[in-house]
Amino acid sequence: MIVTIADNIETILVDFFDTVVERSCHPEVVKRKWAAALVDSYRISLSVEELYTLRLRIEAGLCASSQMQGDDAEFRYDDMSLALYYELQRAQIVVRLLESESFVAFCRDLELAIELSVQKPIVATLDMLRAEKAKGRRIYLVSDFYLDQQSIIYFAKHHGFYDIFDGFFVSSENKRTKKEGRAYDEVIARLGLDVKKTIMLGDNTHSDVAMSVARGLFAHHLPVEQHRYDESLRADRERLAVENKVNQVIAEDNFSFNWISSAIYLFTRRLYWSLVMSKAKNVYFFAREGEFLQKAFDKFQASLPKGFSRITSHYMYVSRRSTYLPSLGPLGGSTFNKLLYQYGSCSLAVFLKSINLDDYVSEFKVRFPQVDFEEQHLNIAGLPAFSALMDDEFFKTIYERERKEQNVYLNDYCDSLMTEKHDEWVHVVDVGWKGSIQDNLVKATQRNMSGYYFGILDGAETHKNNIKQGLLFDHQWGQRLGDGMFNEFRAGFEVFMGASHGSLKRYGDSIDNFVFDHNDSELAFFYEQIAPFQERALHQFNGFAKIERAYSLSDHEISKAVKKFYFRGVMLPSRVERERFSLIKHYENFGVFNFSSFGQSRRSPLSYFKRLVRNPRHTLGSAWWKPLDFHANGVWYLKYPYFLVKRIKFKGAK
Repeated sequence: MIVTIADNIETILVDFFDTVVERSCHPEVVKRKWAAALVDSYRISLSVEELYTLRLRIEAGLCASSQMQGDDAEFRYDDMSLALYYELQRAQIVVRLLESESFVAFCRDLELAIELSVQKPIVATLDMLRAEKAKGRRIYLVSDFYLDQQSIIYFAKHHGFYDIFDGFFVSSENKRTKKEGRAYDEVIARLGLDVKKTIMLGDNTHSDVAMSVARGLFAHHLPVEQHRYDESLRADRERLAVENKVNQVIAEDNFSFNWISSAIYLFTRRLYWSLVMSKAKNVYFFAREGEFLQKAFDKFQASLPKGFSRITSHYMYVSRRSTYLPSLGPLGGSTFNKLLYQYGSCSLAVFLKSINLDDYVSEFKVRFPQVDFEEQHLNIAGLPAFSALMDDEFFKTIYERERKEQNVYLNDYCDSLMTEKHDEWVHVVDVGWKGSIQDNLVKATQRNMSGYYFGILDGAETHKNNIKQGLLFDHQWGQRLGDGMFNEFRAGFEVFMGASHGSLKRYGDSIDNFVFDHNDSELAFFYEQIAPFQERALHQFNGFAKIERAYSLSDHEISKAVKKFYFRGVMLPSRVERERFSLIKHYENFGVFNFSSFGQSRRSPLSYFKRLVRNPRHTLGSAWWKPLDFHANGVWYLKYPYFLVKRIKFKGAK
């Protein structure tokens, strides 16, 4: 670029967009991306197109109001955001809407982050301006823009050229625009310019050239290629094509259970926005499923524009077994009610293992020689031997000692890991399904915890300092929020988010002294089957990130594609997927301590039908995965009517 500035010129006025910075997309695409992010963060019941259109309508109304008051057709950003706030409040289409001041500030920060993410300095212009600055010329930036002067200064400082300019003039400050020419009147008057010694540089032939010349200034046109901007806006407006691109991310990255990984992406996306709206600074991922979820979350955050909020992730060693004993109080008649209600059918040895007192089984056997500690019982709490154990002084002593010691170790661990003060909210993440680990931690540490899960089932324990939400489905208090299809194959989420280490058994005075229950076959399976899936899943995240950078995508478009593939995958899995999952054995390490096999044939087709007729709810409900269960019992064809019934149900629930 060659611009010759005459020797008599003392002052240079410069446009901002497409003169000193260029965008990677049309300016309206910035607004559309903003609309998409706002839909996700506030869970607004509008599409991107609808919210974007609402914003344009508000902007037009504010511009018309300005003109009626004698100003130019310009608006202030905060006025637009506040008007949008009241419009959303009036329409009652927002799940969560905070006070107006917070909403306006969030909108502004979001716009700044997205705008900054698409900007790139135009080096040639900046080099020329620095050369002119060195000659002693004054340089001022003059822009028609709805954000305020501080926003332009923020951009200039970020890009490193703030020092070039002696001042900044932005149309939204006093509603005087270059387009109408009155911005030049303002600049000339405020700076006392000699118009014959002033030149305007910009890309717009009308606003930057014609209107400045009309005021007696010199002007130089810096042309810009408009076609690429128009193309980006056209592409973003073609919503069906955009949705197809989301579909292609899942379809083209063709690997077994890719529909599960897409659901993990949807969960991760919702998790991020939920944490942002909760103003979380840290998030703690529970072992062991949290090992992969933390990687997924960090990868998602890394793909976001630099100006977006960042939440620091932490990995937390927990398990139901390790947190149960330290959560208990002094021994009483109802101490173990929760454990006995869920796992009342067990042996005394298994009971002691669940409360982490299994190291003392041999001593109990000596104290109770007549009792078979390995014998399975339907209702262990009703056994005389159980009552005798509860009354035994040795049991009481070791229970109290171990409980207190583990409670101290757990609290020390939490205090060293968590940066939050004791009365501040701690944000935790796990796969689901009732959040019992969170319950244990709240009881043991007396901290306030907010949990985020793939799904929460009815019966989950919640209260004012123990809050949970299912981001894919939420069945608390009998409600049916989210999408029930994600409840069809809960075992899949648990299995494919396995970890590279064993389950935590008990805490010690440091992490080095934590005791883990290592299972060689379980770890071998992880590295052979699960780790490769997780690697492919994170690769799929790259595909999602690429289209999210290019288009204005909200949860609506992402979830529509994910649900489409997930439903078909979970209802009509491929032969390879069925066979692979049938070989999986899942180890339970609390309440029961054994492997669960997902694909074993349990009965003949005739006996299966008889059982189905007698008790259809239990027969179907007891299956880990319905299509696999149909195949295992020789009634594979039932997956088709089941598919149709569920399709009708899920469509009706929308």
